[in-house]
Amino acid sequence: MFKATFWWNFALIVFFLITVSLGVTLYVFYQMNAETVMHLQELSDQQAIKNGELMVKQNELEEFKKKIDGEETKKTVAELVDDHAAVMKKYAENFTKSNQSYSSILAYLFNQMQVQNFTLDANQQDALDLTAFNENRTKYNSIALDSVKKHAAIFAQDKNVYAKALAEIEADLNKQKGDLDKLVKTAGTSNDTIIKKLNTDLSKTNEDIKVQMGANIKARQQLAKNETRVAEKPNGTIQFISAAQGKATIDLGSADNIPLSATFSVYSRSETDMKNGKKKGSIQVAQVTGLHSSECIVTSDNPSDPIVPGDKIYSPVVGDRHFAIAGFIDMDNNGINDVEQLVKILEANGGVVDGYQNEDKQVRRLEETTDFLIIGKRPDESAREEERMTFTNFTKAAYEFNTPQISLEKLLQEMGVSSDKSAVIQGGIDTRPIPYTKNNFSGGDVSGLYMEDRGNTNNNNDD
Repeated sequence: MFKATFWWNFALIVFFLITVSLGVTLYVFYQMNAETVMHLQELSDQQAIKNGELMVKQNELEEFKKKIDGEETKKTVAELVDDHAAVMKKYAENFTKSNQSYSSILAYLFNQMQVQNFTLDANQQDALDLTAFNENRTKYNSIALDSVKKHAAIFAQDKNVYAKALAEIEADLNKQKGDLDKLVKTAGTSNDTIIKKLNTDLSKTNEDIKVQMGANIKARQQLAKNETRVAEKPNGTIQFISAAQGKATIDLGSADNIPLSATFSVYSRSETDMKNGKKKGSIQVAQVTGLHSSECIVTSDNPSDPIVPGDKIYSPVVGDRHFAIAGFIDMDNNGINDVEQLVKILEANGGVVDGYQNEDKQVRRLEETTDFLIIGKRPDESAREEERMTFTNFTKAAYEFNTPQISLEKLLQEMGVSSDKSAVIQGGIDTRPIPYTKNNFSGGDVSGLYMEDRGNTNNNNDD
């Protein structure tokens, strides 16, 4: 009995131990399973996040591929990389390694396009200017042609008049011969004597006709000469302008017989009348550099209307123009006659002085070929008799030859020369350097001739 109870109790103890062990094992397994599930859930959440990020990256990659190769691209990233390498080799071979990119190429192409657009705009403006020039030239040619036709008509009319007059004279002569024959027959007068007298009268009449025809031809030539003075043409144009150095290049040189130190007034490229147009500034030849090029200094400029390439230059003196001077020439209002100084200015600019009155006597006279009579102050009663006579003779001759008269101030203004006598030195022209002041000179294209510095302009980079 005792033995059976022992084994029963032993079995119960073993069962209890097994049950406890099994419960502990189950609890441990359950805890491990819960941790595993939790870990798996964390891994799943992380994978979902990575999948979302991967999807975003994939979408960004697809958008980038479309931007690189277009909306319909089917190329892989490797193919696009190969395309990029080929493009860089073809179009960006001269670029640095760090700049070999699509953005660098686009920036370069954009800048080139801007340059081309600027050049195109400039060419279009030149085309418009050329069209306007051709229109003005056509208008001028039409006026010139009308003038030629008018003179031809006048000549034809005069020819008819003279032919008619000659026919009338010949008819009258024939009549006189008939009368002579009758007179010889009736009065017995010597036929030879009467014929000789009639021939003398006829010769005199023919001479009178020739004189009158010559006077008419001379008048027509003078009329044509005056018509050419109505609108003066420019002598040349500005080719380059340097604002920082106050220099310019013009298209006149040694082949154009441009004298050193010649001065010009500057007018807009659209100006057609140099005599009455608005002046923009003035320049002075500093160096003749070629057959059709000279370097000049800018002696005056208007910042609100700056000198630019294409502007026209004009001087009434340059071009072998002939002048005469009448009256008292006082260039600086000091009461002293500056006529000799004015002569130097005209000759230094290539002009020819036909006649003037100096302190001692009249030097030559106004000719029929004189282009302008420069008028100074009219001599009053206190002036010498020689001065008053010269003024009278010159103005009378100008009237007879129909020579245009121009005041001293107007002449110097059109020449681009200051009326200040102190500025007229070295051959009649101020050759001293022009001082540079900020904003005193115009902008425009810069010639390669102007690489040297002018004064202290190295520190004026803001101009």
